Amino acid sequence: MSKYVSKNSGNSVEQVQLSELSDNQPQGRALFKSNFEIIKDVRVTLEACVGEAELSVSELYDLKANSIVKLERDAQAPIDLVLDGRIVARGQLVVTGDNFGVCITEILNKDEV
Repeated sequence: MSKYVSKNSGNSVEQVQLSELSDNQPQGRALFKSNFEIIKDVRVTLEACVGEAELSVSELYDLKANSIVKLERDAQAPIDLVLDGRIVARGQLVVTGDNFGVCITEILNKDEV
């Protein structure tokens, strides 16, 4: 094994010898299949997508206070709930107290996502 010394930090760096992986298939039970407890407290971000608009850079630069950007979605169309870039559910925009919310009307199957 070769050893290198970094001139900037004074830390030594060692070259590592890696062995080839075998073609064996994984065996045993799946890590998460039956143990939800492992991941149940992991935080994720669920986004509510009201719509989108396509603008040229010139139109973007022309935006000012009180400008209106028209979204490419009908006002009555459901809102998409997006998790990691995938639509997982749809619903209607609601107001709850001082906040917006989404009343879920449809949960998509994994085949539809």
